[in-house]
Amino acid sequence: MQKLSKIIAFLLCFSVLIIQAQSRKELENKRKKTEQQIALTQKILKETKSKKTQSIKELTAIARLIEKREELINDLNQEIIYVGGDIESKKIEIDSVNSQLEKEKKNYAKAIVQTYKSKKVYNNSLYLFAAKSFNQLFQRLRFNKYLSNAQEKFLTKIHEEKISLEIKLKELFALKGSKETLAQNKQVEVKKLEGDKQEKNKVVVALTGKEAELKASLEKQKKAKENLNAQINAIIAREIAEAKRKASEKAKQTAAKAKPNTGNKENPPKEATPKTYEVLPEVKLVSDHFASNRGKLPWPVEKGFISDRFGSHPHAKLDQVMIQNNGIDIRTPENAIARCIHKGTVTAIITIPGMGKAVLVSHGEYYTVYSKLRDIQVTQGQELALKQAIGTVAEGEEGASEIHFEIWYNQDKQNPETWLIRK
Repeated sequence: MQKLSKIIAFLLCFSVLIIQAQSRKELENKRKKTEQQIALTQKILKETKSKKTQSIKELTAIARLIEKREELINDLNQEIIYVGGDIESKKIEIDSVNSQLEKEKKNYAKAIVQTYKSKKVYNNSLYLFAAKSFNQLFQRLRFNKYLSNAQEKFLTKIHEEKISLEIKLKELFALKGSKETLAQNKQVEVKKLEGDKQEKNKVVVALTGKEAELKASLEKQKKAKENLNAQINAIIAREIAEAKRKASEKAKQTAAKAKPNTGNKENPPKEATPKTYEVLPEVKLVSDHFASNRGKLPWPVEKGFISDRFGSHPHAKLDQVMIQNNGIDIRTPENAIARCIHKGTVTAIITIPGMGKAVLVSHGEYYTVYSKLRDIQVTQGQELALKQAIGTVAEGEEGASEIHFEIWYNQDKQNPETWLIRK
């Protein structure tokens, strides 16, 4: 029973170690991605600073940098905790090996003493030759060989335990070194975070007194987005109307084929009209495929960070001012290429003052919108493949390259962050 309890305890401990190892690996991968995002944000922020004086775009970039820096510090804290747990587990393993090693040493010492005592009682050669029969001689030879083998096994076991102990000690020192490195990195990031917060305060101070200018710019952006929204709504409404017309025509043709003409000239048969609008099978197929990839779709640009999120939220600087965003804005490096997030068809290409050029792509009943573009590489009606280039992201008035991206289900706006793969 005691042996069974030990086995169960060992298995539980082993399972915990596996889970911790997986969690540590996941944390390490997440930390590396966060570090990459920080490096990209710093690069984009540097590009913005080199072109314009302090702006809202710079403020949002610094805010994003602070957010990612805090996330990195949390990741480092979690990693330090996990490494600390690994160190304690490794210490327990070392204590166990040490205990086993001591046990083997004691057993070996007892065997040596026993062998010495045996040799004092009798001469080994005389003992063998004093055998009364061949069988007794054979048994005594086996006994002597057993003693010799037992000593060798003790020595081998002790050697193996020493090697195991040396390996685990090296692993322990490596873990301690890793923990020290993580702690140092954390201190560095904490200092950088303080610097980022000071930089943010400087930009806030520089923007103080420019409220009227900011409000005018905000009003201009609001009108541009409303214009984009109105045009998208109109285009999608036409698309839905056309889809209904096609579905109705197909339903009439199906009904006509299924029911023979039994009327006469005075009373011709009435045309069957569908009671409800049903999506054509080919459209539904495309829609279902798009929907099945929710949370797994690629970003509309290869690199970037979300500078303005979906929905209603407070303005970065103006108190009591709320921003309404029908999609998300993604800050990108200069000359970034916008790409299609799912295979589809170019429904429309429009130009909106303040929003640059925009491309509307249909994916069955779903639509994706790519705006704030400078150059367009596609044409209306063109079939697009996954990640196919659509155009180049434009540089805005504040010196920032930023794409505005939206997802619609018919005429309902969706939060793109729930559809795109998490970076």
